[in-house]
Amino acid sequence: MTQSIQETDLLEKENEKEFAFELVNQTDKQVLDVLTKIEPATRTDICKKTGIARTTIYDALTRLILYKKVVKYSVPGKSKGRPKVFYRIS
Repeated sequence: MTQSIQETDLLEKENEKEFAFELVNQTDKQVLDVLTKIEPATRTDICKKTGIARTTIYDALTRLILYKKVVKYSVPGKSKGRPKVFYRIS
């Protein structure tokens, strides 16, 4: 049985995504390690556990969300203000 050109293209794109994710940097790996231990976690939680700057953690989380490795969600608080944002492994 032969694959259609579209199926082959789709498989190649999926393989490229997996390959690209394998090439993520050490920060992304550290964030994933923290999330496997304490889930859900806020950016502040992750910063405290890793010692990495908050903006660097934000960049790593953004990449991990794009690769669908991490999910972001918020929980409304009892008081006024911004809701806490949590991250967990998808």
